[in-house]
Amino acid sequence: MIALNDRTAINKFELDLSLVKDERISDILFVIASIIALISTYQAEKEIIAKEFNKESIADNSAYTIAASSWTFFIGSIIFTYVSVARYCQIATDDPDVSPLTLKGGKYSVVGNIISVIGFCLVAIGDQLKANASSSSGPATISR
Repeated sequence: MIALNDRTAINKFELDLSLVKDERISDILFVIASIIALISTYQAEKEIIAKEFNKESIADNSAYTIAASSWTFFIGSIIFTYVSVARYCQIATDDPDVSPLTLKGGKYSVVGNIISVIGFCLVAIGDQLKANASSSSGPATISR
């Protein structure tokens, strides 16, 4: 019995540590996606200013950059959702005395994260379609 409890404790420890690491990866992806989105705004601003002052038009890659940002956000949201579901399952199965309010909060977190994945997916698809849209002056500048 003691060996089983020790093994369970080790497995719980490893799962907790693994989930924290996964969450950190997702956090890093969100930071990277935010930086990419910021770069996109500077690219768009540079192109708009060049057009305003009748300077030579420069390549506007902001649509492609924001699409890359959106896909990165999408991947990060998938990882967040996985962590949320895993934590909910862990709490629901490991602790028989868990409060109903904790379980309800966990359910809301899971549902919210699933909706977030759907939203980020739709944004990524939309931004990618805009980036791939062709026009005489190249891809459209993306603004949100």
